[in-house]
Amino acid sequence: MALHLFTRKNVMASEPVTRFVSAGGARIYRLPLQAFPNFIAYAYVVLDEHYVALIDTGSGSETSNADLHAGFAALRDQWGEHVEWRDLQRIIITHGHIDHYGGLDFVRARSDAPIAMHELDVRAVRDHREQALVLARSAADFFRWAGVDAEKRATLAAMHNHVEPSIASTPVATVLRGGERLDGRFDVFHTPGHAPGQVCLRLDDVLFSADHLMAYTNPRLFPESVQAFNGMAHYFQSLDVIAAVPGLRLALAGHEPPIENVYERVRTSRAAHIRRLEQIVGMCAAPHTMAEVAGLLYPTMQQLDTLFMIVGAAGARVEFLDQRGALAIANLDELANNSEAAPRYQAIPQAADVLAALQQV
Repeated sequence: MALHLFTRKNVMASEPVTRFVSAGGARIYRLPLQAFPNFIAYAYVVLDEHYVALIDTGSGSETSNADLHAGFAALRDQWGEHVEWRDLQRIIITHGHIDHYGGLDFVRARSDAPIAMHELDVRAVRDHREQALVLARSAADFFRWAGVDAEKRATLAAMHNHVEPSIASTPVATVLRGGERLDGRFDVFHTPGHAPGQVCLRLDDVLFSADHLMAYTNPRLFPESVQAFNGMAHYFQSLDVIAAVPGLRLALAGHEPPIENVYERVRTSRAAHIRRLEQIVGMCAAPHTMAEVAGLLYPTMQQLDTLFMIVGAAGARVEFLDQRGALAIANLDELANNSEAAPRYQAIPQAADVLAALQQV
């Protein structure tokens, strides 16, 4: 399901293939892929002695597949690496969002390298249609609960059905759980929040941070009530996981430039989310639905093509505050008498204690 589709600061597709070298001498090549119009995702090719791995595969769109193919050609023609598709020994999918795994059909037609992916996202590629249908139903229920009107909900459903491509069911050879060392090279860290099965990978002093940690923006979150292991609480816990990993010099993300101070970026990411939570508590001095909170948080992003993202992001934060007793539902009688009514959340005095506890971590 396309929970990831939103506008980020991004580079243009004309960006060249870029090389990085880990402390242990592994060569890392970043391949820019136009996953969607004006939206760049990165795949990475890792060369370490005779070992060749591909991390993520782009969206599977025509432009993304063409860029992936051109990236492999650039390894040979521009960087002198004699690497063919048949040389791949491993395909790693960092998480189950289409801009990271959608190119699997294209890659599998050229390589039979085994796929590795976290167990919580395996079904996105193994049972793609089933997973998409289940998540679409959960999201539809959420948008009704959030207070999005029926006409807009119908439009959002139609947009989702239009952008979600058909992906062939693909077996996953190596199921990751976090804590393992993959292929004797990658330390695997389970970092849910943005996606249930998102993983970050450490290779020597380099972190492949996927969408968990990016240079400019924070990943958009969706409520855990829509899909388990999404949401604000898991994201905060995952930030703590990466903060505790020693010796990181560089992070290479699924989007946006490299991160040279990983630990500072963890700190600023956490601080930005706490500021948003503080904003919501202030807004909810008067009762608001999740959709109304989204409108206040993102007043310039009210178009239908961004509504999916902003209501999900606001809902993840309202959910977090509500679960911790910082908010209360102010219209219980209305909810009891009207199954179509959306809850209106209001801040209560305990909200100050919840926010203070976040600042102390």
